[in-house]
Amino acid sequence: MYRRILVAIDNSHGTPHVLDEALKLAGLHPAELHLVTVVNLLELAVEDPRQHDPAQLAALADQHVHAVLAPAKQHAGQHAGPLHASVRHCWEGGKDIARALLKHARDIHADLIIMGTHGRRGLRHALMGSVAEYVMRESHLPVLVVRTPRD
Repeated sequence: MYRRILVAIDNSHGTPHVLDEALKLAGLHPAELHLVTVVNLLELAVEDPRQHDPAQLAALADQHVHAVLAPAKQHAGQHAGPLHASVRHCWEGGKDIARALLKHARDIHADLIIMGTHGRRGLRHALMGSVAEYVMRESHLPVLVVRTPRD
């Protein structure tokens, strides 16, 4: 039985599908849902080169992430059990994002990780890597990967 389900939230069009699967499982197993998004602070620093202070970048990240987590929390609002939302920060993409998700899963004692994948192949996959692939390879927990529908 799953008691704590970590749901990785990003700013992609596949997030509602990931949440739907999480809600189905959380309904079968009265479980807490932990929505978490990881913000890459380096991307924010590149977007606004004037931001060099890590504390300012973290505050800016928390403002930006509200636009990601607010719709996810509203979508998951139908969940009868406890619902938590968290933000993690990292300084790189790919593996660093995956490590932040795995650390959060350990910190909350998650029983399951649910996340989406974009299904990139070939050169795009080689260049961008796969957060989901890294999480699956490194996690000691079950991982449910939800394929993002193509546009």
